[in-house]
Amino acid sequence: MEDDGGEGSSFLVSIIENRAKEVGLAAFDLRSASLHLSQYIETSSLYENTKTLLHFYDPIVIIVPPNKSASNSTSAVTELVDRFYGSAKKVRGHVCLSFRPF
Repeated sequence: MEDDGGEGSSFLVSIIENRAKEVGLAAFDLRSASLHLSQYIETSSLYENTKTLLHFYDPIVIIVPPNKSASNSTSAVTELVDRFYGSAKKVRGHVCLSFRPF
């Protein structure tokens, strides 16, 4: 988002989708402890809005729903993350983070 002096991204992103192709995306900035929330209807079959946001935040971790077989609706987002980010950045399920300010 901002020029960070050449340092890498500091965002954790969580993403989910429902059957109506409404996507919810939360991006947490570890440096500033700020939370960016987005909710939108994905109108593109190629998920261009979602790809744009993921490219914008360039997350260090992407949290996806724990079980893509639980609902067909979340499989498209999970497959998108698999295709463009692989397993290096992806975390399945619920993640509990403990944040302590400096």
